[in-house]
Amino acid sequence: MTDYLFDADTRHALTSVGAGEFTAKVSSHWNIGGVPNGGFSMALCLAAAVREVPHTDPLSMSTHFLGKTIPGEAAIRCRVLKRGRSLSVTSVDLVQGERVTINSVITWGDLSSFTGPDGPPLPPPDLPAAADMHRGFQMTPDSSFTEKFDYLMPPDIAQGASGRPTGSAQAKGRMRFADGRPPDLLSMPLIADGFPPAIFQLGHYGWAPTLELTIHFRAHPCPGWLTVDQRARHLVNGTFEEDCNIWDSNGNLVAMSRQLGRTLAG
Repeated sequence: MTDYLFDADTRHALTSVGAGEFTAKVSSHWNIGGVPNGGFSMALCLAAAVREVPHTDPLSMSTHFLGKTIPGEAAIRCRVLKRGRSLSVTSVDLVQGERVTINSVITWGDLSSFTGPDGPPLPPPDLPAAADMHRGFQMTPDSSFTEKFDYLMPPDIAQGASGRPTGSAQAKGRMRFADGRPPDLLSMPLIADGFPPAIFQLGHYGWAPTLELTIHFRAHPCPGWLTVDQRARHLVNGTFEEDCNIWDSNGNLVAMSRQLGRTLAG
């Protein structure tokens, strides 16, 4: 069985020290600008909380970033708010020193048990053929995060993400783990927070920390490339919302998120 880096830094980075209590080492492998990507920290919380409930599928996760998480030792504290037959709910804190840096509330269930009507599915965005898209992306010299992924972007989006903005706050393309790890629900926060922010297309380059991110998990993804489409409609006093939809290689909508972020660029 392949030992993927993401699993080593999430599932296998946790040590149980009591009921709902874990120690963890926050890896620097997923840094952006020297700080661990918010989606990675969320995945670490997911990996801990799933051990406390009978359900294995996250359905919704709402995370508040209360302070800066840094690479190094951390404690993760999980509290079960509800343990039911069809749904469970957990509250999770990531703590460094005496400070809670992240708080998440997660609803758990079984995606395969859901039945009911389907509406017209939102299709993935139209993208050029892979051969006509730009490969790769580097945010800053001290960002190890982007090295862990393959990116495909339309030429205008790639240029907009690195210095020639399109003027429209929309970013779209494809993304996958560079080491071949297949996507799963645990990795969805990482993908939702791992594509170049849509506000880069307005020329606001630089660190764009997430204040709050909510993600809804809609289906287990199939192996292969993930398609990402994200848009920011309102930039007010340096804060913006960003909506992200993620499809798997079969065109199934697998996750959707909204985050409130802040741009520290001029």
